[in-house]
Amino acid sequence: MADLKLGRLLDRADEWIERSGAKCELGPERFAPTRVPDSPRLLVDFAAHRIGTVLWATGFRPDYRWLRVPVFDRKSRLRHTGGIVDAPGLYTLGLNFMRRRKSSFIHGAEDDVHEIGEHLVGHLRRAPFGEPPRTSSIAAVRGKEPKRRAMSS
Repeated sequence: MADLKLGRLLDRADEWIERSGAKCELGPERFAPTRVPDSPRLLVDFAAHRIGTVLWATGFRPDYRWLRVPVFDRKSRLRHTGGIVDAPGLYTLGLNFMRRRKSSFIHGAEDDVHEIGEHLVGHLRRAPFGEPPRTSSIAAVRGKEPKRRAMSS
């Protein structure tokens, strides 16, 4: 659809230039169509990879009213480092400038997916299925162990 819309926009600009008699030193420029793989790369066996939930959400602004986890700052934004949310096993994608300028675009999230996926694999290796990991995701990313409190009996 992006290729179609870009083509229409360029056609309208070319038509305006021609109708107005404006001088244009450049000829009509068209870009090669976006190449899309024949079939998407999918992770078929979710259970084998211990993935219990995948949530795909798109929109113009975040709305986290449905998320009942204490992972928000004072402005109600997710506390995260590069998409790794401040709760073990919780990740986000598609936020503006999350890891790079293109992070908020579907085509730009691919690099973030690979990096977050590597972190997720590490998270899953640290904890048996169904049990929380021994360290928080954020602490692991920063290379620090969380402070542990001494318990008295």
